[in-house]
Amino acid sequence: MKKTILALAAGGLLAAPAFGTSDMFRFEAQASELQDTRSVALLYERLDAAVLEYCVELVDEPQVVTCHTEVLASVVEQFDNANLTSLHLQATSSVDGVSPAAGESGV
Repeated sequence: MKKTILALAAGGLLAAPAFGTSDMFRFEAQASELQDTRSVALLYERLDAAVLEYCVELVDEPQVVTCHTEVLASVVEQFDNANLTSLHLQATSSVDGVSPAAGESGV
């Protein structure tokens, strides 16, 4: 079973009347990607990279970090999965609140 997540960048920073469906973040995942710690970690890395790519294309440089933080949090919340949420909280509570870049979770 596939799960598709759609998230519009949250907050006034990115809200604009011109936002259309092409500006929606789309991400698909298989239910099997949420079954164990390793698969969740790999999913999170893929999600993190996809959100970063989305934000780089959507906003100017000074807003990329805010976009990435807000969209990633929104998408993780929509998955409603305890393991993914826990991993996200660990990643975002690292030193200075900086999350690891995709591929650096040690998996």
